[in-house]
Amino acid sequence: MQNTVLFGNGINRLSDDAVSWNDLLDKIKGVNKFENGNLPNTMVYERVFMEKHIPEHSQKADEVDIKNTIADAMKSQGSNEVFEKLVSLDINNYLTTNYDYAFEKALKINAQKLSTEDIYSLRRKREYNLNKNVKYLWSIHGEIEHPKSIMLGLDHYCGSVSKIESYVKGTYKHIVDGKNQSVEPMSTKLKKSSYCFTSWIDLFFSSNIHIIGLSLDYSE
Repeated sequence: MQNTVLFGNGINRLSDDAVSWNDLLDKIKGVNKFENGNLPNTMVYERVFMEKHIPEHSQKADEVDIKNTIADAMKSQGSNEVFEKLVSLDINNYLTTNYDYAFEKALKINAQKLSTEDIYSLRRKREYNLNKNVKYLWSIHGEIEHPKSIMLGLDHYCGSVSKIESYVKGTYKHIVDGKNQSVEPMSTKLKKSSYCFTSWIDLFFSSNIHIIGLSLDYSE
């Protein structure tokens, strides 16, 4: 069975120019500063959105404005020695809950962008062709290059869970090159021991997942 790495924001914190989530949340609050207390990041985000949303405006437009601010702030996130060690592993697939490209900066090569998704991230991946092998980075919570895909609000999380359920049941549909595509139910894939790897979800059923830099708290 192949190995897969799932990494989170804990590795980002080791960078000299790490983007602090507390600073980031304070930035999107604007002038209406409030103490986070014990609120998880998802709930802080929901409160910021509710306070900033103007009834006469589109909810989606207001939310995109906030996510654009987050994306701009995270562009400066740098890489570090841990990322350099991760990319040197004999592993093809990497999953991340991070929105930035610190992993890509450690590779020092340009990616081939393979995602056609706008909001959700079941198929969101970047391909890196190295001399000896190919590596894939799956941004399972969205990425800063597509701010609308950044997953923070509870509605976005719930929508993603619904997509995952659909994928596992085999009712998930998507379009590639103008053609409708479908996937087999996971139960069928398990019986056949054959996976299409259309989504990172297949990796949870077909590989050993090694988790690093994730606290697995309420927000995660």
